[in-house]
Amino acid sequence: MSDLLIRKIDPKLKRELEKRARAHGRSLSEEAKIILRKGVTEPTPTGRLGTRLFSMLPDEFRGDDLLFEVPGGLSEPPNFE
Repeated sequence: MSDLLIRKIDPKLKRELEKRARAHGRSLSEEAKIILRKGVTEPTPTGRLGTRLFSMLPDEFRGDDLLFEVPGGLSEPPNFE
């Protein structure tokens, strides 16, 4: 295996990476390798923002349409005559 040195990391970014590594029970190095591997192997979502947001939803929340329930049912629109 070869080594990779990344210089001039923003301290806030490093703290976030360390926090993430602790949360997953991994070393900082292992967490960085997993993030890099995921970044280069997973397909990048294509399309616009809506497509990207849709791709982030779990399957059970995906659908072809959106249904909104109105508490108390629908009321008649006002008459502006």
